[in-house]
Amino acid sequence: MPHFKLDTTALDPQHRVAEFEAACAQVCQLMIAPTGEDFASRTEIALIGQAVFANTRHSACVTSRTMALAAGTGDNILLHIPFSGGFTIRQRGGSEQACGAGSIYVDPTGEPGVARFEGAGAHAFYLSLPRALLGPAGDRLGLRGQIALTPQWRLMLGYARAIHAEAALLPAADLEQCGAHLQDLVLLAIGADRDAEQIARGRGARVARLRAIRADIERNLTSPDLAPGWIAARHGISPRYLRGLFADEGTSFSDHVMRRRLMLAHGRLSDPALFGVPVSRIAAETGFGDLSWFNQRFRQAFGRTPTGIRNLAIGRLRDGPGSA
Repeated sequence: MPHFKLDTTALDPQHRVAEFEAACAQVCQLMIAPTGEDFASRTEIALIGQAVFANTRHSACVTSRTMALAAGTGDNILLHIPFSGGFTIRQRGGSEQACGAGSIYVDPTGEPGVARFEGAGAHAFYLSLPRALLGPAGDRLGLRGQIALTPQWRLMLGYARAIHAEAALLPAADLEQCGAHLQDLVLLAIGADRDAEQIARGRGARVARLRAIRADIERNLTSPDLAPGWIAARHGISPRYLRGLFADEGTSFSDHVMRRRLMLAHGRLSDPALFGVPVSRIAAETGFGDLSWFNQRFRQAFGRTPTGIRNLAIGRLRDGPGSA
């Protein structure tokens, strides 16, 4: 996974500024003009999926994005998050704004503009995301403006910085998952609409909801009403969303219910108090209306027929503890 640095200290001192400017124009789609004699800059960049992360420290300078450079950025949203130093920025169609710690500047990268960084040192974190990743929720960010660094945005920022710091060491599959979590946190911070919010509140909320649904299934495991639409209505979600919850776990609603009913039937067949109850009745009482189908699925799950499991339980009871 690409992870690289732009560091003036690593460049030829005689051509340092020129080489750094050329690199920034190519990598960041920005022109950079130092405003001091001893310009220094260090930027660590990580590319994770379609997201670009950058942690930057630099001395006083002016950055500009021309029309030509803006055309090469794509339809992205760049979040400027200053930690110290701050900057002023003006983009086409907007007014000049002063940004400092505690705020985020939302930069539509397709718009040209100029930013000025004053003082000996500025430190900021940047996150660039394709607008398409945010869907309709991206419209809530607005254009060329500031938003407050709320607790939700701070949560996103902390996670983004952690990903950035470990990007060079994480395998691609883990980074892909991290990228999905980051997208969730950005949507949460934006305050997306209800459908997107269900995604944004993401993995924790989905796990909690699935836990509640599984508990409800257990309470109603033998009910003839137990079906996706019935459960979805009880929990105020759509059947499609319900299917998605189980799909996230690599299963389906029907497979989960079947496994739980098979386990219930296995327990009853092994219960000495129920040895006299016909297998057909146990099948019906645990939600299986088709006896042949029940027998087939039971054997697939446990390697024995229902009668075989019952006989095994009877033999263990007869032979006492420790019998096979």
